[in-house]
Amino acid sequence: MKKALGETIGTFFLVFIGTGSVIINHLHDGIVTLAGISVITGVVVAIMIILFGSWSGAHMNPAVTIALVKKGEVNKQDIPFYIIGQAIGAFLGTLTLKIIFSNSITLGETLPSVNIYLAFIIEVAITLFLMLVILMASAKANAFTPWIIGLAVAIGIFVAGNYSGGSMNPIRSLSPAVLNYNLKEVWIFLTGPFIGALLAVFIFNRFKK
Repeated sequence: MKKALGETIGTFFLVFIGTGSVIINHLHDGIVTLAGISVITGVVVAIMIILFGSWSGAHMNPAVTIALVKKGEVNKQDIPFYIIGQAIGAFLGTLTLKIIFSNSITLGETLPSVNIYLAFIIEVAITLFLMLVILMASAKANAFTPWIIGLAVAIGIFVAGNYSGGSMNPIRSLSPAVLNYNLKEVWIFLTGPFIGALLAVFIFNRFKK
């Protein structure tokens, strides 16, 4: 129960604040900027890890959860607690944003501006990067670990934001897509991050020695 609650709260604030910054940026002519969105989201991730890492690990991302199950750090029977918690948090976050920003057209969706297959490759690559950082940083965990992971999130968004949308997180992309009735390109974010995260586990296990 504590794991599910940690994931629900962490994912709620990740979506509410991270996606909210995207909505504000769209509504106010780029006032936040891509760099601002990147930093805001990265900092939120770091803070949630600090606050709820001891509860659930603060994955806030189904791709991270499945990758850690593959690595053996999370029990398979705990998958429902993580995924359900993440889904509840993400959809509550997006629903709250929809109520607050009723004039938003996109609800902060991750919308690729390049060829969808290129966007898919980008999502695989940046999630591979993020997951490798998570694995390497967690292997030598210290007080800086949450901030290193948050920085990796910020870098991923900054590098890919104007191309694939810089999601790296299936549930972060799914919730606004569903509530905005736009599932056309959401497959990119329901596949690419999982592949990238699992590739990172394969590479880490293969070369960690």
